Amino acid sequence: MDSVLRERWFALSFVQQMINIGNEVKRGLKYDLDTDKKAMFFEKALQYTQLTMEDCKNAHVLPELLISKEVLEDYFGEHNLACSGEQISRYYQAYQYLL
Repeated sequence: MDSVLRERWFALSFVQQMINIGNEVKRGLKYDLDTDKKAMFFEKALQYTQLTMEDCKNAHVLPELLISKEVLEDYFGEHNLACSGEQISRYYQAYQYLL
């Protein structure tokens, strides 16, 4: 992983990180019928989620991050958790109100 990206990501607050993840999710949901574009945005969201999990200042929210990562992986994959794109989008949208 790019060390510059990692450094810049860790400089963001937890809320800013979650908003950025949410933006990638939102972009992915716009391309629900274009699987290549959808995959690209969801992969980026998962990459950002992984970085957020690795950021030591977020240790206190690691269980929540693990669940959010599982939901994203499931939505992009098998849909066993039955979460809709709208539900996922609303989850991340809530962080925008914290800034």
